[in-house]
Amino acid sequence: MAPSSDFVSNPEVKELVAQAGSIESTAKTYQVKTAEDYAAAGEELARIKGAQKRLDTLRKTITQPMDAAKKAVLDFFRPHEERMRQAESLIKRQLIAYSDEQERIQREEQRKANEAAEKERQKIAARAVKAEASGKVEKAEQLQQQAAMVVAPVINREPPKIATLGTSKVWKWEITDPSKINPAFMMPDEKKIGAQVRALKGDAAPLIGPGVRVWEATQLASGAA
Repeated sequence: MAPSSDFVSNPEVKELVAQAGSIESTAKTYQVKTAEDYAAAGEELARIKGAQKRLDTLRKTITQPMDAAKKAVLDFFRPHEERMRQAESLIKRQLIAYSDEQERIQREEQRKANEAAEKERQKIAARAVKAEASGKVEKAEQLQQQAAMVVAPVINREPPKIATLGTSKVWKWEITDPSKINPAFMMPDEKKIGAQVRALKGDAAPLIGPGVRVWEATQLASGAA
């Protein structure tokens, strides 16, 4: 349900909206060429800050009741949503554990089947060698062909297909030793760099290293009139 738009017709809202348009138009053509212009611009900034403050206050008188109502709804539903997430997670863990175990069993059974097939091939191949040594060339060829046809059965232990359930494989990672990570994968600590620059100013550059440029810039802060 969309929020009511009755506030748009509020006289104070209309006044501040019109003032915002006027302020923007003035700012687009504003030029500071003289000391008097500079002083006037400072006063204009104070006027803008005052208008911003009034606009923010008015906005909050409209949105705070909405925010409170939204918070009450979210607080009501949050524990129930969490219970559902927990239930989903528990069942997913069981499904994944079962699937992983079936894969493990399948790999082991396939390994044993492959070993058994290899042993059978070697056994038949040994008989072929003996037959050939005895001059039974035709028998030896038959045994060689027979050995080549010995193939392990394909073991399949896939869980049953479920229409509403999709599975996929993902690769995960964790850091076990940061000192052994290649430099290309190391991210600069921007928070620490910023703290050093604020504390040491220009003297931070040699400490941080030549890979970071440090300079001083002008920044204005304006109070409301």
